[in-house]
Amino acid sequence: MPCWFKPAIIEMKRSAKIGLTLVVVAVAAAGYAAGKYALWKQPVGTDANWCIALPPDGSARDFLAANHPDIAAVIDWRGWSVYPGKYCEQGQQPAHAVARRIATGQREEISVPVPSKRSVAEIAQALAPRIWADSASLAAALSTDSMRWQIPPNTYRVYWETSAKELARRLRAESQAWWNADRLKKSWALGLSQREVVTLASIVQEETATIAEAPTVAGLYLNRLKKKMLLQADPTLKYALGDWSIQRLLDEDKKVDSPYNTYRNPGLPPGPIRIPELVYIDAVLNAEQHGYLYMCAKPDGSGTHAFARTYNQHLRNARAYQNMLNRERIYR
Repeated sequence: MPCWFKPAIIEMKRSAKIGLTLVVVAVAAAGYAAGKYALWKQPVGTDANWCIALPPDGSARDFLAANHPDIAAVIDWRGWSVYPGKYCEQGQQPAHAVARRIATGQREEISVPVPSKRSVAEIAQALAPRIWADSASLAAALSTDSMRWQIPPNTYRVYWETSAKELARRLRAESQAWWNADRLKKSWALGLSQREVVTLASIVQEETATIAEAPTVAGLYLNRLKKKMLLQADPTLKYALGDWSIQRLLDEDKKVDSPYNTYRNPGLPPGPIRIPELVYIDAVLNAEQHGYLYMCAKPDGSGTHAFARTYNQHLRNARAYQNMLNRERIYR
């Protein structure tokens, strides 16, 4: 073989190897692209409505990888971010579509009803299953002295990942918006602060479950405040005793040492005894003007009251109610 021919053969072999390598790389690239395309189009979810709730505590990406690996793989492949929140879909969707929503934070707003309850702890327990914040953090955020009278019961649209502090700020802002110029003017005309109006409304709500009677009850308490009379509101005594089940208060109960005992302490208690509904706050702001100073539950079980202008009238009403309790053998 001529010497000049050997380099040519070597070069041909080298070219063949390079060509084979390129083919292998091309095939691998095609396989990789096909795999990623399949992953991109991979259907995820169920035939029914389904949701992904990604926590805002820094574990969202790990949660996604553990529970929805196809979606997590698309996000990792594209180098996308993961935004916490609740993402809901209708039926199966391509992995890339869900991944894109998560990467761009297109999360769901949810309806969260804030109920009227006797304690902040009860409200926290009602809210906790609906949002990410737990009941302990919610109770801590809502039970501060400045917050307890700024929790307007209503249904709000919030993001699932809302924290307890964020919800408290939202409720405070909603409360401030509710107290418009007209309501503030009425509060000033009564000589009461917003907090005092809410406190009185909480007593009125516990006193009567009949909305139509609420302005009358509110007017009675306002009359007693103007005359510097003790409120002597039974609901405040039950609150002070920590027992809402009591049906018959005794003279001994009225001696309990508590700032909420309005049988001993003049004026309003230091704060609301429950989170009142907005309609009861409006009942105080639009209290009925009359001369009533006393009231007693009617013995007919209607939940309404017999009102009186004089103490003697009140004693007759109270005797009728006490006789009913005796007949029903209700001693506590």
